[in-house]
Amino acid sequence: MTSGRGTRGQAANEYLMIAGLMTAMLIVLTSIIVPTMKTVGVKVVEHMVLHLSSPLRDKEAPPPPCPEFVEPEDGVECE
Repeated sequence: MTSGRGTRGQAANEYLMIAGLMTAMLIVLTSIIVPTMKTVGVKVVEHMVLHLSSPLRDKEAPPPPCPEFVEPEDGVECE
């Protein structure tokens, strides 16, 4: 009596079972990773806006000092 398996290899139901388990693992991992990536992306953009952008300058403040070894560009006011 044969069990559906030939003399070598896997039966079709074993392949389908493995594919189903891999699909279930992929769905679980995707449900964990996607929200995390969304949070990371929001935090990166928030950090860039808060810490890497230039602050607003007071109109009445004196101009900033010129860089030591660089000539200022046209239209740039500095001391």
